[in-house]
Amino acid sequence: MNKPWSTKLFILILIVLLTPVFSYTIFQFAQRGSEEALIQSIYDRQLRTILFSVNQHCWDLFSSWTTRFSTIARNSGTLSRKDKEDALNEFLDIRMELSGVFLPQSERDPFLILKPEALGPESSRDDAEIRMRIQDIIDRNRSRIDKLVLRAREGYMQPLIIDWSAHPGRRITCHIIPLWNGAGSEASDPAVLFIDDERFVREIVARKFTEMDDGTLIFAVKDRLTGNFVFRTDEADEQMFEKRESLWVIPDLDLMIRLRGQTLDHLSRIRTERNLIFIVLVNVLLVAGLIYLFRNMAAEMALAQMKTDFVANVSHELRTPLALIRMHAETLEMGRITDENKMHHYYRTIMNESARLTRLINNILDFSRIESRSKKHTLCEQDLTAVISEALNGYRSHFDQKGFRLHVHLAENLSRVRIDSESVRLAFVNLLDNAIKFSGNKKEVRVDLKQEKNRLVLSVSDRGIGIPESEHKKIFDKFYRVGSSLVHDTRGSGLGLSLVQHIMEIHSGEIKVESKPGEGSRFSLFFPTVRPDTEG
Repeated sequence: MNKPWSTKLFILILIVLLTPVFSYTIFQFAQRGSEEALIQSIYDRQLRTILFSVNQHCWDLFSSWTTRFSTIARNSGTLSRKDKEDALNEFLDIRMELSGVFLPQSERDPFLILKPEALGPESSRDDAEIRMRIQDIIDRNRSRIDKLVLRAREGYMQPLIIDWSAHPGRRITCHIIPLWNGAGSEASDPAVLFIDDERFVREIVARKFTEMDDGTLIFAVKDRLTGNFVFRTDEADEQMFEKRESLWVIPDLDLMIRLRGQTLDHLSRIRTERNLIFIVLVNVLLVAGLIYLFRNMAAEMALAQMKTDFVANVSHELRTPLALIRMHAETLEMGRITDENKMHHYYRTIMNESARLTRLINNILDFSRIESRSKKHTLCEQDLTAVISEALNGYRSHFDQKGFRLHVHLAENLSRVRIDSESVRLAFVNLLDNAIKFSGNKKEVRVDLKQEKNRLVLSVSDRGIGIPESEHKKIFDKFYRVGSSLVHDTRGSGLGLSLVQHIMEIHSGEIKVESKPGEGSRFSLFFPTVRPDTEG
């Protein structure tokens, strides 16, 4: 087969088949990026929605407190001092998250009700100082409070949230509530609600988190000022939380949320790596499949070409001896030859060419039987020297006719071997035939038979054109012929050495070749002996 053409065919197949595959792979990666972005966007919205829901719940609850507190504050003018105090104490008692209230009055003594566990015990507390501090905060933020009052007129109540650090070890937030009586444009002094941050988180925020937790999320609340966690549903580092948002009611606290186990980024990375590995494996398998397919196609095409060459070579091999036989037979039949020596030469030529035809046909028949596994071999203990001598006697005239010098060295007292004499003779004659064909101008063949330990070695050597080392293994393939111009000038079936190798396998032996271009070839057959020689 033409190798450049096969390479072009393989490249064409790769382009045709791999282009859509790699295009699909690139599309999948591009699509994966958009899909991951969409999933991330949906996931972010879900986390934000959860935090928003918690914030909204806390704000709605706080708004209900401010509404009730504002109502008490607006009605304070129609109530006695004791009734006002009772209403405020009742308001605080049912709201454990509140630490106290401050309600300005027309009198000099405004209401200041504080829970002792929040802002310190009453015995050590200076209420006058607390009132002064509250008034100072109100005065310093008067412009901001006036704006909140304007918004209160429009129906939107928004407190001014101030951090209150009156009691060490406990976080308190004061919410300045703008008061407006609704009758005019003047606003009264604002009221103040004190919220216990930790209790608010534990009783309100944590409870809402618990209601929303389905086992897949981790929630936390962190104090931004101290850097400490106020609440956590599970142990987790701050860096691992994926979303955070300030608590509207207490802005110094951050609501934090993350996926339990692995983050979405980590899951996305794992999914990407798995997809990449899967796609790469699919592409590798596809390329491997294409290479395997191409190699099979190349092998089949090479085999088809070999079979075509085989038919052409066999046709030539048959035609040449048949033409000689016919020509010599016609000459003899017409009585044109009267010289006895010449007639004998013609008869010998006809015999040799007939033997040549017989060998060729036997090779083809044996090859056919091997392919169909119908060839039967009968192995029995024999003298290999006798078999080789008999084969040489029948083939010697062929050497003489071709002008070859034959050197034979057969050792004596050799061990016996178990062989099928007909098959061994066929293998030996094939090696002799190859030696004659590929000897070129150096017409000299050597046959050696000797013993090496527990094996007999039969060697056929020539001084011909030789075989490149890269072809040593290939020459035993069926139909294969060495890619040399010298070899292709010599016709052959390409079955001889394949048959020899098969015959040696039947005899549990092996065949080896030693050859270099221009230095000739040496083929050696190794036969195991019946009784191994242990003396050597």
